[in-house]
Amino acid sequence: MGVMTEVARRIAEQLRSADELRRVAEANTVALLCELAEEYSVGCDEVHEILAERKVTVGGAGTPGVSEFIALELAGLLRCTPMAAATKLADALNLKYRHPELFRAVRLFEVEPARACKAADLCSGLPQEVAEQVTSRWLGRQGKLGWTAAFNWLKKLIIEADPARAAAREVKQRADRGVHVWGLYEGVMNLTGRLDVLDARYLDAAVDRVADILAVEQPEQTRTILRAKALGVLANPAYALALLQRAAQPSLLDDPVDDPVGDPAFEAGGQRHDPHCLGALCGTITAPLSRLRPTLELAVHIHTDAVGRLTGAARVDKAGHITTALLAELLPGLDVKVQPVIDLPELPAEDQYVPSVPLKRGILLAFDNDMFLYRQHRSQGLDVDHTRSHRPGRRGQTRVGNLAPLGRTAHRAKTNRAWRVDQPRPGQLIWSSPLGLTYEVTTTGTRPLD
Repeated sequence: MGVMTEVARRIAEQLRSADELRRVAEANTVALLCELAEEYSVGCDEVHEILAERKVTVGGAGTPGVSEFIALELAGLLRCTPMAAATKLADALNLKYRHPELFRAVRLFEVEPARACKAADLCSGLPQEVAEQVTSRWLGRQGKLGWTAAFNWLKKLIIEADPARAAAREVKQRADRGVHVWGLYEGVMNLTGRLDVLDARYLDAAVDRVADILAVEQPEQTRTILRAKALGVLANPAYALALLQRAAQPSLLDDPVDDPVGDPAFEAGGQRHDPHCLGALCGTITAPLSRLRPTLELAVHIHTDAVGRLTGAARVDKAGHITTALLAELLPGLDVKVQPVIDLPELPAEDQYVPSVPLKRGILLAFDNDMFLYRQHRSQGLDVDHTRSHRPGRRGQTRVGNLAPLGRTAHRAKTNRAWRVDQPRPGQLIWSSPLGLTYEVTTTGTRPLD
């Protein structure tokens, strides 16, 4: 036992040392981000004025302007998307220029960089002098508090420092309300959003109510799964109404069934409900529920080898990849239209600058993300750019091996010649940064070459 304790103690000390090294590295990263941004400039004077490098402010009020292309360079150095790189840079600049005492504490390893950056971000709406006062007061106590408690206290200090501005921020947040479906993860997706307080509470209550109804017929499911399924039911209002009616009027049903969507009485128009009912949920559904489902159009891409055997993966537009086995479970009852296969090598080269609709569609289907470092954007809606600049009079320049979807900033950086790119073969781009670093980008991801 004594030997085991000694070994465990040695491992614990190594873990503590590793954590100290992490904190040192993160603190140095914050400082170096600021230093590089202050020195970075591509300096391309030969280009047209509209393409010349611009200074942009990525941090809060009081932070210096930086090169519009710095986030692209940082993306390669930090191995993340340009948007993530810009966020890290904004956090670092906010910390250094708006919260110098907090920045000093980070450099002295008195506060975690992530915690300090979060605090600076929460104070972004305050004037610089007020923001510094708030975080200086917060700094002395935050180390004794857990993450949630520390930031709950900081939010209280922010409101007390400027109640009028806090009220204005609440108005702004309400203007930013929205609901977002994103991120496929092994057959399921995320749902996030910001709602009015009462709307959110009503939605929560409605989800609970439908989950209670589903629980009677699916007692084996957990409460969490039932709530997820209930939200899906609410996405089809007619189906939700049918379930609620059935639950509210059980005595009026001749033969209860497991699923009202498949119940002929429901499909025929809800004859099982009392037409003279005066309850809040009464009413007649006069159309089949399947026809009242909200319209959703999306494309699903599968390899030709999977047709008929349902093996491998399927790519769902604006979602991601799922197994073809799951696809088979989701398709019954849905209208499916089979589109012809697009064979990229067979798409002919074109002479005009703007690619034809079939060629552009083929490029966007082949590249589901942009072809800059670490694939930031979905390709739909992006610029389809010529890898080698189009020159009037030359034939066949608009072709699969000379086109790639790019986000607007990467497109500007390439046109500005701050970044240079070559496409040795279709779907393989070699990018060279202003610092002389090179990266290979393919449909499978980004690989640094230096």
